[in-house]
Amino acid sequence: MWGVIYRDFKTSNVLLNDEFCPKLSDFGLAREGPQGDNTHVTTARVGTQGYAAPEYVQTGHLRLKSDVYSFGVVLYEIITGRRTIERNKPVAERKLLDWVKEYPADSQRFSMIVDPRLRNNYPIAAARSLAKLADLCLKKNDKDRPAMEIVVERLKKIIEESAGGESSMAGSKESTSQVRSKSRVAGPVKGSLRGGVSVRG
Repeated sequence: MWGVIYRDFKTSNVLLNDEFCPKLSDFGLAREGPQGDNTHVTTARVGTQGYAAPEYVQTGHLRLKSDVYSFGVVLYEIITGRRTIERNKPVAERKLLDWVKEYPADSQRFSMIVDPRLRNNYPIAAARSLAKLADLCLKKNDKDRPAMEIVVERLKKIIEESAGGESSMAGSKESTSQVRSKSRVAGPVKGSLRGGVSVRG
């Protein structure tokens, strides 16, 4: 056996404890991964709309990197503060993945999709890096997606650089070190991307 495929990875199945350490719940749809020379497991198509990888939706073939695609969706939910389907939004914005494609991570327009509740109080370089990582996870061909171990390592690096680097805050010319200096006096900064992602390993 090559591993376990969760099959229904989504935000509502990720629980956070008091230290923002994530715990997975609801393993009812999980399946054992392919064995031997097999590249996939064929199953009935179940799960939640908006999270499933294209190869699974189209063929029912589950691959180890099918969960990586779902993780990419969740990353964009964290970045934007939106759900995968927003029926109360204009037609062009209802499907999360279709909407974010119009705002590439390297574009000046990118900050327009970041959760407005953060009020520009986040390191813009970290947000861009997170979006680029999400884009890799969302590659249509599962062979082009990184393994989950690589995703975790890149997440750790983004968090470390965000916490200890000199990247500018969105909407500000101040560096993160300057903001940290002020926060020691004014108290901790709430609602930042740094506080919303926790990776333990």
